[in-house]
Amino acid sequence: MKSVHRHWNCRSILSRRFHGSIRMITSRRVACYSIQLRSRKPRKLKLVCASTDKDQPDLIERIFGRLFGVKALEERSPGGLKRMSEEALLEQYPATLTEFAEPVDGDDGIMASFRPLLAQTRLQKKPLRLAYSAEEHGWSSSAFHGQVNTYGAAVIIAQTAGGAVCGGYNPRGWIGLGEDRNSLAAFLFTWPDGNTSKPAVKLPKVGGAGLAVMDDPKRGIQFGAEGLSIPLTAGSSNARTAKSRLGTFYAKNSALPERGRSLFSANDSLKGTELVSLKAYVALGEAEQWRLDGIVWQSQN
Repeated sequence: MKSVHRHWNCRSILSRRFHGSIRMITSRRVACYSIQLRSRKPRKLKLVCASTDKDQPDLIERIFGRLFGVKALEERSPGGLKRMSEEALLEQYPATLTEFAEPVDGDDGIMASFRPLLAQTRLQKKPLRLAYSAEEHGWSSSAFHGQVNTYGAAVIIAQTAGGAVCGGYNPRGWIGLGEDRNSLAAFLFTWPDGNTSKPAVKLPKVGGAGLAVMDDPKRGIQFGAEGLSIPLTAGSSNARTAKSRLGTFYAKNSALPERGRSLFSANDSLKGTELVSLKAYVALGEAEQWRLDGIVWQSQN
């Protein structure tokens, strides 16, 4: 005769008798049972309970632990494989066009205008700061890189002489080491008429992750080969010149001028327009630390 006394309820239980033992697995909580069997030869039963507590390893961690050992799970880069943060995982996909980020305390008027565009990015919930202002720091590539390099993901926002307000999101940030920054999550955006009180036109990366941003320490800002280019050539007549041609690396949009091929307003030239304002925003926090690992630069953060 068997009697079972539950200490508390569980959502589901799978019970199985095998070689004098009962294994019970619960989907949400640990279930504890006291079991008494009356027979001619009483025997002890071993009770095994499995928990899905947050501290328990998930399926992938259990598989990895079997392959490389449990201690490998405690390492920052087990087996040479760098762990991916939840923020970085979000940016393994193209920029969302249907979700919008909520305001963050401390956002000024400019930050509030582009904050909705940062949904599903690592900057979505982070307080931001103005890292670079061309009016304050100078219209040069050296001034730009001196202010934004190694500070991680960044938002560029500019205003053209024709009245457009436009920019882009660089998920990888700038480090000034001459490497291209590849990312599917990069995007451009624009208010071609300059009215930032209405939703911006958001233009995701196309053609794969490659050449999302070209990180050349001798040049200023370049999203793709021609999506948005602001060379910031100091001392030249085109120090404030910006160019935009969409379609190859960043999506076109028929609602934009030049048959959807430009971020700028109808009053700006496709061949190049002058900027009246240029700013870069990054998350509050310390700069990243980089080291040369063989022939590849690696972040130590």
